[in-house]
Amino acid sequence: MKRIGSLGRAWFDLTICVLMLASLNIACMGFKKPWRDYSPRPFSSAEWIAGDAIERGRMSRDLFIKNNRGLGSQADVVKLLGEPDVKKTIDDREVWLYRIDYGIPDAMDAIPISFESGKGSIGFVKDGTVSIAVKEKEL
Repeated sequence: MKRIGSLGRAWFDLTICVLMLASLNIACMGFKKPWRDYSPRPFSSAEWIAGDAIERGRMSRDLFIKNNRGLGSQADVVKLLGEPDVKKTIDDREVWLYRIDYGIPDAMDAIPISFESGKGSIGFVKDGTVSIAVKEKEL
């Protein structure tokens, strides 16, 4: 019977640990990750641009409160929020989507920015309903 040397055993143990962590991460998809903070925080343009969907979700309420009167031109929006994750045309309006994650299964997963007459605003109108957060797959 062949024995695994100490170096071989260390690699085996490391591989098992990596597989367990990957499995935990996959199992938590769509749920709050226990190692991440989901509490609301103040909006910061630099942190929004550098952050992931979770960080954006944390800042989304404050973003809406501070910018509910409009965001300016497309260039102003890119400067404030960075390039959008997705661009769509909905009801003859250009809509940019920025992905967010609240850590709630099947929750809203994007902030839409609509442009009309060259001015951007948070949310969009579809079928007479105003939405400030949407499910990307439903658009």
